[in-house]
Amino acid sequence: MIVVADTTPLISLMKVGHLNLVQQLFGEIQIPNAVYQELVYNTRFPEESRQIRECPFIKIESICYKDGISRRGGYVYEGCE
Repeated sequence: MIVVADTTPLISLMKVGHLNLVQQLFGEIQIPNAVYQELVYNTRFPEESRQIRECPFIKIESICYKDGISRRGGYVYEGCE
């Protein structure tokens, strides 16, 4: 199963100290590059930024179609490369 995550659930899990639940439930998750950028470069969340950069079970993926809109599982993401 491929699991793609957005910013809010990851920040929420980190805030309560349970990011490890992601690994326990899914093993590995993928985040679009736009989500990675939002998590890592947001100055409001320096500790969460560090956790994401060092997290071995979060993989950054480019999830795009030729039309410049990326889609996976019914969701639409901006920020395609």
